Amino acid sequence: MVIPLTLTCWLLGSAQEVERGEKGSGILLANPTYEGPQPFDVLHYKLDLTLPLVDNQLYGSSEITMRLKQATDSVWLNAVGLQLDSVKIGNTPVAVQVDSAAERITVLLPAPGNAGDTLVLRIAYSRIQNYPRYGRHGYYFFLDTLGIPANLGYTFSEPSDARNWMPCYDEPWEKATAEMHLTVPDGFLAASNGVLTGTTLNGDGTTTWHWLEQDKITTYLMCITASRFTVSSLPYITSSNDTIPIQYYVWPEDSAECAAYLPTARDMVAEYSRLFGEYPFRKYGMTAVVPFGPLGMEHQSITTLNRFFKTSRWVVSHELAHQWWGDLVTCGTWPDVWLNEGFATYSEALWMEHVGGFPALRSYMKDTLTQFQFASWQGAVYDPVGQGFNLFDRVVYSKGAWVLHMLRGILGDSLFFQSLGVYRAGFAEKSVITSEFQEVVDSVAGMNTDWFFNQWIFSPGWPRIATGWTWSADTLEYTVNQLPLGGWPVYRLPVTIRAYTPGTFTDFRVVDSMDVQTFRLPLTQMPDSVILDPDYWVLKQFVPPPLSVGEWGRTPLRFSLDQNYPNPFNPMTNIEFRIAKFGFVTLKVYDLLGQEVATLANEKMNPGSYNVTWNATESASGVYLYRLTAGNFTETKRMLLLK
Repeated sequence: MVIPLTLTCWLLGSAQEVERGEKGSGILLANPTYEGPQPFDVLHYKLDLTLPLVDNQLYGSSEITMRLKQATDSVWLNAVGLQLDSVKIGNTPVAVQVDSAAERITVLLPAPGNAGDTLVLRIAYSRIQNYPRYGRHGYYFFLDTLGIPANLGYTFSEPSDARNWMPCYDEPWEKATAEMHLTVPDGFLAASNGVLTGTTLNGDGTTTWHWLEQDKITTYLMCITASRFTVSSLPYITSSNDTIPIQYYVWPEDSAECAAYLPTARDMVAEYSRLFGEYPFRKYGMTAVVPFGPLGMEHQSITTLNRFFKTSRWVVSHELAHQWWGDLVTCGTWPDVWLNEGFATYSEALWMEHVGGFPALRSYMKDTLTQFQFASWQGAVYDPVGQGFNLFDRVVYSKGAWVLHMLRGILGDSLFFQSLGVYRAGFAEKSVITSEFQEVVDSVAGMNTDWFFNQWIFSPGWPRIATGWTWSADTLEYTVNQLPLGGWPVYRLPVTIRAYTPGTFTDFRVVDSMDVQTFRLPLTQMPDSVILDPDYWVLKQFVPPPLSVGEWGRTPLRFSLDQNYPNPFNPMTNIEFRIAKFGFVTLKVYDLLGQEVATLANEKMNPGSYNVTWNATESASGVYLYRLTAGNFTETKRMLLLK
C-alpha cells in the first residue's frame, strides 16, 4: 500500500511572491508564428461571388495570390462540393487533380516554381447541387416562407467549411488579406469582412457590394451575410482619435432594438480596448439572423449573432472579445482552440467585473463551477478532439477561462494584463500555439510556468479537495487532502486560506502540492470558520473527507456506492465506489426491465476507492439502474441518460 505523505508548512508571502523571480524583459520568440507545412504563403484572396438568393446556389470566381516558400511543381488547396469550371495560373489553363475524399485539389504548375516566386491562381466555380454535405454546408440559404422577414443567405465555416463555398487553403494558421465583390438582387444588402469600398448598380436587377479586408484573416473567419437588412451605426473614437464605426445589420423589425443596444456595444469595445489594447480592425459590425445554429460566430470585423441573442450581454461580449482573441491573434492549430474560446469566455467575466466590480467577477467564476457535470471537463484543456470530445466542448470554454483566471491570480493584474499586451502585439495578424503563449508569460513575468501549463492545460481533471482544521496554542493547523480520480494529477495550488475571527479575518497564502498537506499558521485567536480560496481564484471541487483508517488515510472502512456524475448525462458518466476488503466485485448497468446493458466491473479487487466511466453512446435515452455487488454487500442506484 501507499502511505500518504504529510508535510507541515508555514505560510508563504503574497500571491505575487509565489513562484516569482525578477520581472522579465517581455521579449518574444524569434519566430513568433505557427506557419504550418504548406510550401507557400497565401497573400491575398479576391472573390467575385453571385448569390441569386432564391435558392442555395452560389457562383464564383476566386483569385488567390501566393508566394512559394520552397521549390515545387504543384500546390494544393481545399475544395469540396464545388464544380471547377476553369483553373488558371495567371492566364494559362492548368491541370488539376481532384481528391474528393481528402477535400483537396492539386494544381499542377505549368513550370516548376522556386522559393520566392509569386503565383496567381484564378478559379471559376459553382456549388454542386444535391452534393452530400452531411451538415457541412459552408453556405446556408433560407426562404422567407420559414417565417423570417426576407430570404437569407450566409456563410458559416468554423472550423473547416470555407472549402464548401470557396477554394482556399483552409487551415487556421494561414492568413491573408481579402476582398469580396458580392452580387445580390437589388434591395438586398451583402455584408462581409473589412470596410465597404462601394456598391455598383449593375442595371440588370442586381447590385454588387465591394468589401476590402486589409488586415490578415484566416479562412474560417471570412464570411458573407445577405438579406434585406437595415444598418444602424455609432462611432467609436480610439485613443489615437480615429473613428471606428460600430454597426448592426438587421431586419427592419429588429432595427430599433439593435440601434438602442449599440451604446452598450461601444462601451464593451472601449473596455476591451483598455484591457487588451486598441480595437484592432477598421469596423465592428454585427448581423442578427435566424435560423442560426450557434449563439454567435466571431467573423472578423462582422460577427454573426443568433437573432434570439442579439442583445445578450454574454453572447455579445464573448463574440466581441474574439476580435482580439481568435481573429487578430488566432489559434495555430485546432488543438490550441482554447486560445480562442477560453480567452473570449474569460472576457465575459472581465466585462461582468467592469459592470459590477470584483463581486460580479467572483460570482461569475463561482457559477461556472456547475459545469463539473460536463464530461469534457474531465479532460485536458488542450486538444479536446484527441481525447474524444467535441472540438467546441465546454472544456475549452469555461475550463479554459478558469485557467486564465488562475493565471491572473498567480501573476497579479499588472503582469497578467502586461502579458496579454505583449502576446497581442507579438502575434497580431498571426497564428499562435499554446507553447508560444506560455513563453510570452514566462518572459514577461520572469518565471517558469511549466508546472502551471502542464497541470492545467495538458493534464486531465481538476483538484478534488477535502479539508479540515484544528486550533490550539496560537496555531491554526489546516489540512488539505487532494483526492484525484484515476489518471488525474495531484495539483500544485497557490491558494489562500482565510480564517474568520469575530469582527475580522486573516488571509494566509500557501502552496498546496501533495496528496495530504498540513499547514501550521500563526493565529492568536480561535477562528469561527476557515475557508480555502474564499474569493474563487482556484478551480476546485470540494468533496467529503475520505472514510479512512487513521487520519486522512485512503483505505475505506465500509462498502459504498456513490451517485453517478454528471446526472443526467450524455453520453458518458462516472460512478465511484469503495471496497472495504479484498473480494470479487461486480458493477453492472440494467434497464428498467431488468435486462443487463453493460458490465463495468467483474473481477477481484483490493480495498480502496474506484471510479469507472460508462459510455452510453449505443444506448437510448431513459432511466437506468446500476448495481454494485461485493460479497454480501449490494447497492443499486438510478441514473438518467438524456440525448
